[in-house]
Amino acid sequence: MIQSGGVFLGTADWNLASGTGTREFRSPDIQFQSRFSAQPTVVLALCGLDCGHWANLRVDVCPENVQPEEFNIVVKTWNGTAIFSAVVNWIAYD
Repeated sequence: MIQSGGVFLGTADWNLASGTGTREFRSPDIQFQSRFSAQPTVVLALCGLDCGHWANLRVDVCPENVQPEEFNIVVKTWNGTAIFSAVVNWIAYD
C-alpha cells in the first residue's frame, strides 16, 4: 500500500522562529487514511520554507515514531537560523 499527504507546520507551539542553539519542533500525530499492516517506510520532502535571511539556513526534517496508523514529523534547526514555517509532503509505503 502507498499513501501520501502534506502538512503545513508553523502554527501552534512552533518554536523555531527565534533563539540560538539546537531547537526542534515535533508535529502533532499525522494519521494515515488507512492503517498499514506493519510499520511503513515514510519519505519526507521539504516543499516550502519561510526563513530569516540574516543567518545561514540550517534545517533537518525527519519522520519519527512511525507506527502502522500514524507518525510525527520533526523539524530541527541550530545556531541563529530562524524558521517561521515549513511545508512537508510525505509518502508512506509498506
